[in-house]
Amino acid sequence: MAAKPDQRFVLANERTYLAYIRTAIALVVGGAATLHLEDLLGSVAVTRAVGAVILLTGIATVVVGYRRWRDNDRAIAADEPLRPTVTPFALAAEIIVIAFVVAVLSLI
Repeated sequence: MAAKPDQRFVLANERTYLAYIRTAIALVVGGAATLHLEDLLGSVAVTRAVGAVILLTGIATVVVGYRRWRDNDRAIAADEPLRPTVTPFALAAEIIVIAFVVAVLSLI
């Protein structure tokens, strides 16, 4: 009979997953709100494009967060090392780019 995984690691993995979900919800809501703001960023087309990118980033965050949770959960259960990931860096880079684009378009 295999040893049970340390519940601290399981719960930490779930908290990390919930952080991905909170981030995704914020991005989806922000993207949806931006889609309804007409010409906030200079034109309706530009505002919708930026809103769509934000919304799609939120959807991608849900998918990546779930896959990360699932992979870590399996590794914890099997008492294997967790694989490194670039996901937090990629998400931070996406948000920085989105924020920069919105800031520039807002000032034009």
